[in-house]
Amino acid sequence: MKANVVRIGSANTSGNTEFPSVAHPSGSRGRVLTKAEVEHTELLFALFEKHLVGTRALGAKTVELAMGAVRSFQRWTGLTPWDWAPADFAEFIAYKVQTDGIGLGRQATYITYLRGFQNFVLDSRGLSNDIHQKFGVQQQRFINDENAIPIRRKRYERKKAILPLSAEQCQALIDQIDLEIRDGKLHGSKSYRPLQRDKVMVMLALMTGVRVDELVHLRMQDFQADLKRPQFGDYALMTVVLGKGRKSRVVRIFHPSLRDVMDWYLDEVRPGFLRSTSIDPTLVFLSERGGPICTEQVRRMLRRVAAHAGIPVRVTPHILRHTYGTQMANVIGPEALQRQLGHENLTTTLGTYYHQNPEHVGNEIEAGVTNLTNAINAMTEGLLDEGDA
Repeated sequence: MKANVVRIGSANTSGNTEFPSVAHPSGSRGRVLTKAEVEHTELLFALFEKHLVGTRALGAKTVELAMGAVRSFQRWTGLTPWDWAPADFAEFIAYKVQTDGIGLGRQATYITYLRGFQNFVLDSRGLSNDIHQKFGVQQQRFINDENAIPIRRKRYERKKAILPLSAEQCQALIDQIDLEIRDGKLHGSKSYRPLQRDKVMVMLALMTGVRVDELVHLRMQDFQADLKRPQFGDYALMTVVLGKGRKSRVVRIFHPSLRDVMDWYLDEVRPGFLRSTSIDPTLVFLSERGGPICTEQVRRMLRRVAAHAGIPVRVTPHILRHTYGTQMANVIGPEALQRQLGHENLTTTLGTYYHQNPEHVGNEIEAGVTNLTNAINAMTEGLLDEGDA
């Protein structure tokens, strides 16, 4: 009996076009799909779109771009998702470069969205088992390190290098805040209290690499002790409850000096920001009115302090995060750093902080991280004395 088939771009028996706009697949392995294959592919696409909107809470434009990338790849290959292979993706990218002239940024975008779909199917045992039961095959990884990392690395090398702060620049940033704190005290101004809070925020960012959105949403209960590392006190681990994709992760603290910093801040500084009207009194960092701090406030503070300190680069929360990541890449492996920074994909960590050819990045990075740990330790000197003043 002849199988009921539907060619890509044609109408099915109900009159609906399953994969519009492309009459014939361009991939070398394209074939005619059965009606069951087309229907199951559409089901996977619908579930993935629902996942992006509901679970991932992505915006309409991002969802549209993601689904467009997935459908474009499907139409080009003429295959079901469970038939996709790494060679198909490599061939697809080569075709898009040749015909559409897409650059490395667009190539990386295809990687992001197609790998998101791949992980969605593979991470769901129910979806994978359903494919195996109905079609006798297993969904395989068609986006892997071999075809993804080279593209991301080339893109990174093409971009203007985002250099970390040097140890001297980190110290200059803290010194400038200290100078403004002393001036505030000298003139009897209450402005020095917010500066003390800001100093701790900068130090915590340099010591943990958290995103600015994660930093301003930290809560008292997010810090935990680790019995294996008693020298860290109550600040050995830190749970980050927000971030990209609204996922939580546990950040391990590597600087024991954070214990003294946080004890001083919580005992001497933070109580001055608590108000009876505070919306969330569990927040670690509060505004002068006792409410949450907005991320733009942190960005403005860093720009102002860096300019007054004479630092010749624009200092942003991301630069502090990048400084931490660059330093820690010399200490821990890629998988551990991925967990610390909360990167969804290992290729992001590898492409940014681990390079086969370090000379491409420049000697500035090596110089910038040589003594960062010593600089952080130096930042805490005299901290308790200052709090008593």
